[in-house]
Amino acid sequence: MFQFDTLGQEIVEELSHLIQEQVILTDRRGFIQASTDPERLNQFHEGALLSLREKKILHMTDKELNQLQGVRKGVVLPIVIEGNPIAVLGITGDPQHIHPQAQLILRVAELFIQDAMKRKQKEEKVRDLEFFVFDWLTSSNKDIRFRERGAVLGIDVNIYVQVAVIEVMNTEDQFTIDEVDSFKSNQNIHPDLQMIRWGQDKILILLPDMNQDMLKSELEYFLLSIKRRKKIIVAAGIGGKTDCFNLSKSFLQAERAANASKKLNRVLFEHELRFELILQSIDESTREEFIQRTIAPLLEDRELLHNLQVWFNENQSMQNTAQKLHIHKNTLSYRLQKVEQLTGLSVSNVHDVLLLYFGIRLLDERK
Repeated sequence: MFQFDTLGQEIVEELSHLIQEQVILTDRRGFIQASTDPERLNQFHEGALLSLREKKILHMTDKELNQLQGVRKGVVLPIVIEGNPIAVLGITGDPQHIHPQAQLILRVAELFIQDAMKRKQKEEKVRDLEFFVFDWLTSSNKDIRFRERGAVLGIDVNIYVQVAVIEVMNTEDQFTIDEVDSFKSNQNIHPDLQMIRWGQDKILILLPDMNQDMLKSELEYFLLSIKRRKKIIVAAGIGGKTDCFNLSKSFLQAERAANASKKLNRVLFEHELRFELILQSIDESTREEFIQRTIAPLLEDRELLHNLQVWFNENQSMQNTAQKLHIHKNTLSYRLQKVEQLTGLSVSNVHDVLLLYFGIRLLDERK
């Protein structure tokens, strides 16, 4: 269906710049829906109605001005798409002056509309697919009608066993429908994969059964191509294999892996998650309480906190940590003793060291 409220006004404005004349666009009833002259909106144009019925260009001369309602001197041109008249274009001015350009102007308008209608059809198809996948991953009721609905969209649901999630690192970055369509057309991961937007900052990939090493390799290359084309950084996680009826499980795993991927800066399979699996299962209030019970006293002494972080990063090596901090080992030893005094946790006790490390990681997550 032609959208006069958006596309119609865009057409009349573009054409008025092209021919330097006033332009109107009427619906099939002859009522003006878009115009370079706002005062003419919603007025009846009898000449447009006649042009649409006869499917031909008509001149509005002095004679027509006296006989027909709502017309001005100029030319009216029926816009016919696939044999169906959908609107009428009206151009004010001397009909003899306008007529030589009429066919060209009409063709420009028809191409404009055809392109817009194709875009709209494409967007509707994409939305149908997005809604279907949303139901697929969130609804527990999947029967024969679910398969039939997929078939209508050209999807054999039985072949999909795995989900990958791609997510932008900066939430201000977004994916458009055209970008995702282009990504899908140019990817080499698998010829039968399905790719949709999940919100505007994620891409969801439904995958048939394939070699996992190849999947990871091709997905890494795919992320590089996104980075080059959009100048953005993305993370990616891959869920485990399942069957088409339990694909939601793989999706949740992929989201978990993508979240960890943001911090580790590499493509992650969910089964690779270890410590991150524990971190992601802890709610915010528990995290804050744990920080308060472990490393909170160090938050007022950034130097001590930084020294402890480097000590962990250097695998608790006194020599490597001292070199990294450009201090003497004795100075480092003194500072670690101060950490013990403030926190009540010993850096030589495995249990206490684990608590300190966990507190540091939770603090990093909060940042």
